[in-house]
Amino acid sequence: MRVIALVRKESTLLLRDWHALFLLFVMPAVFILVMSLVLQNAYALHQGASVRYYLVNEDSGPVSAALVERLAGAAEFTRVSSDAPASALEEQVRSDHAQFLVHVPRGFGQAMAGAHPLALQMLAGPGVEPSVYKLFEAELHGALARVYLQNSIAGIAARIPGMDTSGFDLDAVDKLLHSESLYKVAGRNQVPSSVQQNVPAWLLFAMFFIAIPLSTTWVQERQQGTYARLRSMGLSAGSLLAGKLLPYIGVNLLQVVLMLAVGVFVVPLLGGDRLTLGGSLSALCLMALAVSFASVSYALLIANLVSTSEQATIFTGAANLLMAAVGGIMVPRFLMPPLMQTLSDYSPMSWGLDGMLDVFLRQGDAAMAAPEALRLFLFGLACLAAAALRIRLWKRK
Repeated sequence: MRVIALVRKESTLLLRDWHALFLLFVMPAVFILVMSLVLQNAYALHQGASVRYYLVNEDSGPVSAALVERLAGAAEFTRVSSDAPASALEEQVRSDHAQFLVHVPRGFGQAMAGAHPLALQMLAGPGVEPSVYKLFEAELHGALARVYLQNSIAGIAARIPGMDTSGFDLDAVDKLLHSESLYKVAGRNQVPSSVQQNVPAWLLFAMFFIAIPLSTTWVQERQQGTYARLRSMGLSAGSLLAGKLLPYIGVNLLQVVLMLAVGVFVVPLLGGDRLTLGGSLSALCLMALAVSFASVSYALLIANLVSTSEQATIFTGAANLLMAAVGGIMVPRFLMPPLMQTLSDYSPMSWGLDGMLDVFLRQGDAAMAAPEALRLFLFGLACLAAAALRIRLWKRK
């Protein structure tokens, strides 16, 4: 009954603190919307999509037609149709409306087999990453090599009567290599889309930011003598912690529901991708409970370590920003160098994000998300134990 009374008291304080509720619900929603939409194309590039190019073909021969057909068969690149002249398309590429411009000059096919071949022109926009540049250049080189060989074989056959060219199969090169992505097999390292990364990332950031209102309330009640009166009533450290833990876990779970709704319903209305929640409700619930328990327990530890509200705000803000920067919230882990990826394994936010991505991106079940959830539960238990020890030390003063 005492714990229930403490939960009611804390719930009443929460409902009165509109500034804290604004911070906990509006801030992550804004971050999710802005970051998901702004970074949509950047994430798509790392997924091998949204690489667009213009093609100006001034040669009407069969060689250039075969080259255009080869490029069209590359699924990773999308040709943007336009009847504008080459100069106008060049300006479009300079403005990053498309990544590349390919210009096939007049007489390209006839000059290919001659002593003075005409060079194909490829122009890349200023915002093209080096890896994407090399990828498109390699695709263009491959298409040119096949067209050149096909044209050369046809020229040789024309000069040698009766030559059988049926044995020259240029597509046989593709049959000599069998490639398979371990990303799709193991399912652990797929690159998320913008909404798959930013919804769980900024949701986790907001859930750990619950330490600010919780620790501020705890410090104020301690300064006002509320906890001195509660201690005189014989309340244990476990009861005091449970009175804070339960209502704030409820707030965090409500955050999860609302922020996921933003990713599923609001982001698509503004032109972004729709968040897919995966196929395992049990895994999603497990991760939501694990992150909520860890973040509130962490907040309770901070509340019992600081002496003033100012200390709570400064320490919580700095610690959360550091955990977010290292844990892949602000910069995705797949963009980090190896050293930073190793350091990110020590951030609780990284554990939560990996578990969420197991559910949203990798279609994992509860067993797949269990290692990250276990880490978070153990982290939360350690924080609660340290907070209980700190309360006992306060009692002795």
